[in-house]
Amino acid sequence: MQRTPALNERDALWFRERGFSVVQSLVMLRRNTIVSVPETAAAHAPRLAAERIVRSSWRTLRGRRQAALLSSVLRLDEIAFPAPWTLHRDAFARACAATSDHAVLTHNTATEPSLLGSYALVGRTAHTAYLQRLAVHPTLRRRGLGSALVWESLAWAYARGATELYVNTEPHNEAALELYRTIGFVTVHEQLTVLERELRSPA
Repeated sequence: MQRTPALNERDALWFRERGFSVVQSLVMLRRNTIVSVPETAAAHAPRLAAERIVRSSWRTLRGRRQAALLSSVLRLDEIAFPAPWTLHRDAFARACAATSDHAVLTHNTATEPSLLGSYALVGRTAHTAYLQRLAVHPTLRRRGLGSALVWESLAWAYARGATELYVNTEPHNEAALELYRTIGFVTVHEQLTVLERELRSPA
């Protein structure tokens, strides 16, 4: 099976004309990266103050010292995004390399330090940043973990000169839409689609 990344309407048309079919439609949202002091993650989720958000990169995660953390990230991704949307190791590496700069944000809870509570992948190219992935463990949802990582992603993007942060999610994912809109994201008119087609046998 051949699958495209999320494409805008113009690029998706090119693939549809060549036999690809839409398998996923996505809502895209945007927010400026300016975050005032009252809008920090700690202010919005003070109960998380004793817990840690760790910033890593693919370069550090693939090293021997971070092997356990990478395994936890990939395992959480599989839980949060069932097949066929799971990012396995090679796909995760490609996602990290998709932008000129990136960070993998991970969050272990104080009550369950051995359990990776949430993770986010945020990337930046020039003045635009993208929240490419956000996952929270099902047993730890509605505790502010996702919100904390979104605020941290905004802070990371701003510190690297990005003026806007984009994120996309499925139109029926009400929990994600509510989270992003609560933080100040607004829906962008142009939507995205993922397309695929069966692999063709060589002639």
